[in-house]
Amino acid sequence: MLTVMPVSSESDHVRAATERQVAIYRAMTPRQRLEQGLRMNRSMRELMATGFRHRHPDWSELQVKQAVADRILHARTG
Repeated sequence: MLTVMPVSSESDHVRAATERQVAIYRAMTPRQRLEQGLRMNRSMRELMATGFRHRHPDWSELQVKQAVADRILHARTG
């Protein structure tokens, strides 16, 4: 006979991680939060540029930078 053990749902893990992250940000100074936001922005741009380079190996760096800027400018949420 197979016994099924209850497992925490993914949303429990997401909620716990979110609460932990909020606590970390609240403990930061405004300057630290700004610096973290800038690092996250830089990482996002680098990841996006890497994706464009991978999908379009024939593009120049200028084309990659323009594509990143265009994607950010025309981004939609929700």
